[in-house]
Amino acid sequence: MFKLVGTNPAVTLYRHITKQVPRVLTLYDINMEPREARLAVQAFFRKNAEIKDPRVIDMLISKANMELEETLMQWKQKSHLLTLLDSGVKLQNEKNVVYDDFEEGLDNFFAGIDTNHDEK
Repeated sequence: MFKLVGTNPAVTLYRHITKQVPRVLTLYDINMEPREARLAVQAFFRKNAEIKDPRVIDMLISKANMELEETLMQWKQKSHLLTLLDSGVKLQNEKNVVYDDFEEGLDNFFAGIDTNHDEK
């Protein structure tokens, strides 16, 4: 549907979805910043970034194309889209929590603080 020769179809799909975000937010009258919605979309793509099987990748791209088409044709209800965006925001927040914990651990390590309380 949105294929260009020589490009990664996942990247092409991601770009197409992020370009449609402001339109979708307007169509469904969703009170969310486009930047926040794009981050939610990004979280879904990053969740599946480790998948290497080409058949699974093709299936995910096909499903995402169908989701986008259903959204643009307004075949979804506002509640469906809100649920999808909220779960994407939660994925993004989970990633940030893990990153913050990692950063805190590194800061403690470089400061010489021992956070391991196991007595041996």
